[in-house]
Amino acid sequence: MSGNPVPLAMPLPRLAARDCEATTLFREMRKPLLRYLVCLGLSMDEAQDVVQDAFLGLHRHLSGGGSKENIRGWLFRVAHNRARNHQNSYDRRFGASLDPEFDSLLDEATPERAVLEKEKFRQMGKAIRALTDCERECLLLRTEGLRYREIGEVLEIPTSTVGDTVDRAVKKLAEKCNV
Repeated sequence: MSGNPVPLAMPLPRLAARDCEATTLFREMRKPLLRYLVCLGLSMDEAQDVVQDAFLGLHRHLSGGGSKENIRGWLFRVAHNRARNHQNSYDRRFGASLDPEFDSLLDEATPERAVLEKEKFRQMGKAIRALTDCERECLLLRTEGLRYREIGEVLEIPTSTVGDTVDRAVKKLAEKCNV
């Protein structure tokens, strides 16, 4: 450490306001990001690590004077890329259960209901895994409330392609799940 004091870049009240905004953003976006990452195939611990890294990246981005436009889309894009990097580094696949914690909850239900629910979720999981990567990612981002434009930015594909892909994914799921 050089011993030189680091000056605050802004007055303390403005710094507190920025921290409050960051805290609000974290509270709003943490759960949707976690759900999305778990649906991509990360464990809950892995997803929490990726979300934390994404928010640290956001802090660096904003501190460096980065754009404040569409922060939500930016966070999903960063989390998406980091999840993909993580999966590639460990050569992970989508063959595992979509949500192991939910499987344990089903075991606590009545035996008949547990069997029916497990079968329904097994069938849905199989149908989701049968989707192409693009279809699955578009659908998962849409279920997190992102607009087609935002999904296009996250996945780096045209907005019109997002709409077609989501429609195709929903039709495939409906067909496979007899809805």
